[in-house]
Amino acid sequence: MPDRVFSDEEREALRKIMLEAGFPLIKEYGVTHTTITKITDAAGIAKGTFYHFWKNKEEYLADLIRYHRQKMLPLFIGEDVLSGKRKLGREDASIFFHYLVDKEKSIYANMTLEDEAKLFSKTSDFEPDEKKESSIAIKLLSSLDGVRQDIDLLLLANMIKILVISAEAKEELHASVYDKTIDTLIDKILDIIFEEGCENNEKNKRNR
Repeated sequence: MPDRVFSDEEREALRKIMLEAGFPLIKEYGVTHTTITKITDAAGIAKGTFYHFWKNKEEYLADLIRYHRQKMLPLFIGEDVLSGKRKLGREDASIFFHYLVDKEKSIYANMTLEDEAKLFSKTSDFEPDEKKESSIAIKLLSSLDGVRQDIDLLLLANMIKILVISAEAKEELHASVYDKTIDTLIDKILDIIFEEGCENNEKNKRNR
């Protein structure tokens, strides 16, 4: 029997159904035990359909991370910021970076270093790419107010990666100071981004 040919509308609908199924499964089972069968069962479609879209689970996961980020950003940053009507300050940015390592909100926080290594080996999405990562950093910075003029974009990219990797390696870190470790990393990221005294300026604006 020949492979089913899907229309563009059908493909997009099926892709969205499978991507929507992914994050709840990962939160419940972790990446390793979120199988292709679990994904297609949760989506209510045949397992073979999965391979019309992705070669393996790692390609799916890379796509899922992009999809989830695009879906959640308006909820945590706000449409007015994304549209350029308002900019975020240091406190807002801190909330965003904490979101990146929150297991209830972020896929990264539900991954392990082993999961990261598999993604790195089986997809090209996580290979260091100066041009792509600088572009992503510039887009993030365009949403912020009080940004330093001398930011090292690659240093910023590396620090954000270290933050995410720390969440993935949570079981290998000292639990008693894990939250303090995350807060310290985020404070350093914020220092890289914002002009000195920016937080005080924000408070003064709110008190006017």
